[in-house]
Amino acid sequence: MFGFPGHNRGRAAPLPMTQLIGERPFLHDISEVDNLSTPQGPILEAQKQAAEVFGASKTWFLVGGTTCGIHAAIMGACSPGDTLILPRNSHKSALSAMVLSGVVPRYILSDYDFNWDMPTTISPSQASFKIFTLLIDF
Repeated sequence: MFGFPGHNRGRAAPLPMTQLIGERPFLHDISEVDNLSTPQGPILEAQKQAAEVFGASKTWFLVGGTTCGIHAAIMGACSPGDTLILPRNSHKSALSAMVLSGVVPRYILSDYDFNWDMPTTISPSQASFKIFTLLIDF
């Protein structure tokens, strides 16, 4: 979809932007093609195909990058006071999502690859042990 939703065909576009590029680009709100918020055409079909490729029952496309997706995942799955186990090298948006939603972090050490000098994965046994220790402390 190409468009500037909310710019009302240029009338709500920021003045510095219209001074720079004019009003013509804002005249091309073509929401008739499809809409990411309520897809019915090609976006919906692409989401269905992506879900099939991912082996999921459904998938949604998003805008706003990784931060938006991580915020949505954490705030959608957790309630205030819930505990979330994650490594300390998690994306910083995970931390901001926990602050915004009142989720309590419990950190787990990831494995470390000394050849590449970087943290790597968390094994299932590490995750199980962390869950077990949290249950004992609870």
